Amino acid sequence: MKAKAFCPGHITGLFQVCQHEDVMTCGSRGAGLSISLGVISDVEVSEGTGKVDIWLNGLKADAPVTERAVRNILGDRQLDVKVRNELQLPVAQGFGTSAAGSISAAWALAHLLGLPEKDAYAAAHSAEIINRTGMGDVSGIMRAGIELRRKPGLPPIGHVDRMNGHMDLVLAVVGPSIPTAEMLSKKETLEKINSVGSRCVDSLMKEPTLENFFRLSNEFMDGSGLATPEIRRAVWEAKKWGWASQAMIGNSVFATSPDLDLLSETLSQFGEVFRCSVDTKGPRLL
Repeated sequence: MKAKAFCPGHITGLFQVCQHEDVMTCGSRGAGLSISLGVISDVEVSEGTGKVDIWLNGLKADAPVTERAVRNILGDRQLDVKVRNELQLPVAQGFGTSAAGSISAAWALAHLLGLPEKDAYAAAHSAEIINRTGMGDVSGIMRAGIELRRKPGLPPIGHVDRMNGHMDLVLAVVGPSIPTAEMLSKKETLEKINSVGSRCVDSLMKEPTLENFFRLSNEFMDGSGLATPEIRRAVWEAKKWGWASQAMIGNSVFATSPDLDLLSETLSQFGEVFRCSVDTKGPRLL
């Protein structure tokens, strides 16, 4: 049996980590957007012993988050699963590739096993939280579009609203990857993130506009200490043509402008650029 699914990537502009001993209640408050570039999963299931093999862009890989999500769906079924994930964006750059890869694989597998979509989200959210690779990406992707995560955890425990607006984006990778788990394991960093994050999320909840989202993402970027001088320069230059901020947590920038060509040209001086748009459909079978 075979199935193929796509899951959008996800970018967070501002967030506050919310810990809880219950995995489904654990997560983050914050705001971000689903994007039209993400991960395509080809999943093949056969009779076997419960073996899970994963390939990333054609190479056999250790992908703990996707593997955990697949095993969550598999339960104690004696089936072998092969997952071939095609990533359209770089990993550990704030583009939600681990969430997208685990959701698309779990989505395709759930379809093959006749399980509901909510099981795929729960499997991926649990895998993300346990591996500390993304605290709110799965909830954000579940809502799609531009989202405001008002209450932490996976819905219906968490509460996520859709914000009005749609935009085309330019993404730029301006430095080496940043493993989220590593950043969130530093007590000082986490305290700083949560102090500025809670304030920014509260402000956005009072006035959830796109302009305010970018303004508060900039405030979060400056206050959290996560931005490098190179990130600041790239954001500064991009803001000459529109709105821009740092993709959390990554050495990358997301920006929008009425003139995307000019924006691409500006950001390409800092690193590799990608063009995409906000995705409002969410994960889907292909």
